[in-house]
Amino acid sequence: MLLHAFPLSSLVWDRFVPLVAPDARVVVVDLPGLGRSATPGVEPQMTQVAAAVVRVLDHLDLATATFFGLSTGGYVALELARAAPERVDALVLGSTTCWLVPPDDPDERRATADELERSGSVGCVLDSAADGLGPTAQHEQPDLLPLLRQVISGSDPAGVAWIARAIASRADTATALHDLDRPVLLLFGAEDTGTPPERGVAMRALRPAAATTGLVVLEDTGHLTALEQPFRVADVLLRWLRVHHLLIEEPA
Repeated sequence: MLLHAFPLSSLVWDRFVPLVAPDARVVVVDLPGLGRSATPGVEPQMTQVAAAVVRVLDHLDLATATFFGLSTGGYVALELARAAPERVDALVLGSTTCWLVPPDDPDERRATADELERSGSVGCVLDSAADGLGPTAQHEQPDLLPLLRQVISGSDPAGVAWIARAIASRADTATALHDLDRPVLLLFGAEDTGTPPERGVAMRALRPAAATTGLVVLEDTGHLTALEQPFRVADVLLRWLRVHHLLIEEPA
């Protein structure tokens, strides 16, 4: 199950899914308030975001899944590891963190939500499109920045505000990451300055079983790894899933 970044939508996975789908069943969701998902009529909480993901699993009659959470999607995946570890086969955590640190400082996210609600516009989060891309991607793939700006511009300001407040509510999940007895892959971009690879090194240090924890840093890549480098990320992911017997191989 693929969980996208803030303030984007499942569209950011469009180039990645065809590279993985021949080998695995892939489920893509829009997080609450973003993309085609409605804004929930409940208090914004990360626990509510995780509960919405569990409802998708239940709807599809899936007991468990491997969750690939990118940035904010990683917060959701870690909340699932904290609240419902029995639903987790494995975690792929891309460009994210288990600690309450920038760039998702809770007070700053609440201030962003206030501005979204006050202005009724997503203008205050449009710059996150450029922030999400490394300099190599911006130079070599000039189509990506307009795509991200288009996704954000099409978002409902109320929905973006709701998810921003949910991000602000998230708990520290370092203990959940430490305690999860499932494989974990940490995936970071070398050009990501907001969530640098050093975060991945620190998160790997939390894990007691090194054999079940991988760390991959992609050169020439920024924050949105699977968007910027879909072929490389798909190759890393599929190799890792096979090592941990998380893919069902079809008989020859």
